[in-house]
Amino acid sequence: MKKKHHIVFKTMANEWLADVKLRVKRSSYEKYVYILNKHIMPFFGSYGMGQLSVKAVDRFMLEKLTDGKLKRNEGISRKYLQDMLSIIKSIAYFVEYTYNIPCRISRIRGVKTGKPKTRTLNKREKERLTKELKTDTSREKLGIMFALYTGMRIGEVCGLKWSDFDADAGAITINRTVQRISDNNGGTVFIVSAPKTEASKRVIPLPDFLLKLLTKMKRTDEAPIISDKGDYTEPSYLRRFFHRIITKCGIAAMRFHDLRHSFASECVHMKCDIKMLSEILGHTSVSMTLDRYIHSDPDEKRKFMQLIKI
Repeated sequence: MKKKHHIVFKTMANEWLADVKLRVKRSSYEKYVYILNKHIMPFFGSYGMGQLSVKAVDRFMLEKLTDGKLKRNEGISRKYLQDMLSIIKSIAYFVEYTYNIPCRISRIRGVKTGKPKTRTLNKREKERLTKELKTDTSREKLGIMFALYTGMRIGEVCGLKWSDFDADAGAITINRTVQRISDNNGGTVFIVSAPKTEASKRVIPLPDFLLKLLTKMKRTDEAPIISDKGDYTEPSYLRRFFHRIITKCGIAAMRFHDLRHSFASECVHMKCDIKMLSEILGHTSVSMTLDRYIHSDPDEKRKFMQLIKI
């Protein structure tokens, strides 16, 4: 084996890609390929593994935070940078594990990203949105209802088939997710895959009004639910439709994914059992649900402190 100074980063990155391709979902693999080709390889590709240092990574980080966006002269987000650093560290760990060559950058610290900003609908906004969604039974509006009243992710909503709906059980099963990803050749490809995690493949009991609506609308078993044409609806299309609807309702800008947060937050407010909520959301652990949605109420804290006596 060559000395590590002469082991080129690009070669090791390609070996790492071949290894992870066997173990991750296609969407994750394509994301790794894109980040490597567009961001990491242009900077580190010709480096020897022995040349990789904390200082080199610091220069990479500064460049990306300052001027890292490919189409605009501005920095990338800290979250995106953290994704890049995770790939760099994984390649370094791969070199250590496979070739028993110590690599200093396998232990570099990440960047603080902070929690992503989320927004939830207030009571008045939810009432306005629900009223609009009930004006007709279009597939797009049904898709928004799924997110708002069951907490489904957009890819899960668009991937629903009528065979996933069990009217007798009053429930729907999440069996797949759909998304459009880069093909790393300048185009994109639409893929249908298994849910995000094993916990994401779940059965969700439906509220009575949704159960009645679905029973009334039911079609052939293999047809997608959120479509009138027999093909899956693109998540990007449903997002655009959602933004038109909230604009019509006079609701401030928010992401489609914030409907999931709105559902979860309301469940917490109604004192829903956290284990049950975690399963409905498809979280891998209760701690994930607790960390994202359980925030102590100032009034409750005040009441608790009044219980302390001298």
